[in-house]
Amino acid sequence: MSGEATTSPRRILVVDDEPMIRDILRDTLEQEGYLVTEAENGQVASEAIELSDGFDLICTDVKMPVMDGFSLMKWLGRRTEEIPVIVVTSFADIGVAVDAIRLGAYDYIVKPFNISQVTISVRRALERRRLLLENLHYKKRLEEKIFEKTMDLMRKNKEVERQAKHLKHLLHDLRESYDATLEGLVSAIESRDSETKHHCRRVQEYALMLADLVGVTKEQREQVGYGALLHDVGKIGVPDAILLKPGPLTETEWETMRNHTLIGYKMVSRIKFLKGATDIVLYHHERWDGKGYPYGIASEDIPLPARIFSVIDAFDAITSERVYKKAVPMEAARKEIARCAGSQFDPRVVDKFLEIPVQELQTVIERVESPTETDTRDLLSSTGTTTTSKLQ
Repeated sequence: MSGEATTSPRRILVVDDEPMIRDILRDTLEQEGYLVTEAENGQVASEAIELSDGFDLICTDVKMPVMDGFSLMKWLGRRTEEIPVIVVTSFADIGVAVDAIRLGAYDYIVKPFNISQVTISVRRALERRRLLLENLHYKKRLEEKIFEKTMDLMRKNKEVERQAKHLKHLLHDLRESYDATLEGLVSAIESRDSETKHHCRRVQEYALMLADLVGVTKEQREQVGYGALLHDVGKIGVPDAILLKPGPLTETEWETMRNHTLIGYKMVSRIKFLKGATDIVLYHHERWDGKGYPYGIASEDIPLPARIFSVIDAFDAITSERVYKKAVPMEAARKEIARCAGSQFDPRVVDKFLEIPVQELQTVIERVESPTETDTRDLLSSTGTTTTSKLQ
């Protein structure tokens, strides 16, 4: 294949065992401005092709000694797509012509030939070759560009992967920071009221069980996890004299105690990653019949996470021992929850709660209160969400 520019003289190889035919073709083609090389048979032609930088076109006879034209074309093989071959022969046989075309010949000219017929065929063959080479060059450049783009994309993908790994590490560090914050808040809540130790962790596990049965969204499940863990965070702002008072509270003290929902809401709503806890923190003492606090809203106006949690919070309070009461067995507590369906609690949520086997609820207590108690961070991981009562 020629590497010369299209403005350079085209190089043509004339292959024929008759010197007179070679002379005629050489003179004619040189007058057209082509550079001509002669060969008396296919063997000499193949050697000339091997030793040269390539030819732009080959004119060859068919019947020649040593190596005929068909053998030369077979030797050229697929190179006839880049070096067009015009067969010039005395065989006016349709079968021979078909064989020549099958071997890749661009044209088939029968001797004696009209010289203009040869020059026209040569020009057309060379133009076809030019277009073919341009197409091959375009294809090669396109493949190179695709390769370059692919390599660039691979480099970018590697950079994205590197950044993703870095981001994953950052998120892991952030998650550990969040978990440490939650652990600190839960510990602060439980340290204020030793009677309710483990309460936050128990109700979180209970609440997530119930949330799954109710069929909450992924976002609502996260809210349940956060809110259950932090529902009483506002008690941090309740004076010890009221929070730890062993006897009944006065109406004024009750009013102060009820403010823990608003105090807790103000705390968690200011922390971006804890905002999912706000519904439960603020509304977990609202009632289905509208007689709860702090706003006295009713039925489905109460956010679903808060309706779920209120059932769990009441159940854990009933089944937990306090200085002012003994723990009630789980079956009796379940009956009390059922009795309050439609008044204190959402009936549909109560129905789902009653589907939880007592043994599963008991298992939560054993796991949370065991000597090898899981800390808050492990608990959050096991419940599938990054999320923490004395008062009923």
